[in-house]
Amino acid sequence: MVNIFTIALLSTFVFVGTNNFLLVQIVTAQPVKQVNQARPINSAVKIYPANNNLPASRLITIESAIKKSSNMRITEAKLITYQEFTAQTGAYTSAISSNRMVWIVTGFVLGELRMSKGRSICTNNAKLVELIDAETGDTFGRSIYCLPSNQINFLP
Repeated sequence: MVNIFTIALLSTFVFVGTNNFLLVQIVTAQPVKQVNQARPINSAVKIYPANNNLPASRLITIESAIKKSSNMRITEAKLITYQEFTAQTGAYTSAISSNRMVWIVTGFVLGELRMSKGRSICTNNAKLVELIDAETGDTFGRSIYCLPSNQINFLP
């Protein structure tokens, strides 16, 4: 009987001691600084401010713009403001200032045009229009136009 009483008393002592220890830890604990804080959704979006007042020496050359589009036969390359581009196409991105200088590079891809996953979208003479930032050389986008007779439809 003494053994059961001693074991019960010892168990109670350990339980109470542990609870007191944890309670002291909770009350005196300092807040933990979060290392990987969540970023706002828009924080990864790069903003391109106006640069139409920069001298031509600060912009990439036509040769550099064409080199970025080396996989096509170039038919036209022109330097315009983003506002002129949006007026022509209707496309608009708020992260790009309307007074940002851009290169519009137009050309054709002879033969079959394949996308990054290997799917082809056009069997011959796809027309490509690339929008390239004139200051940084970043590519803003690419439009692909394919004649209906050369277009490959992937939808079932």
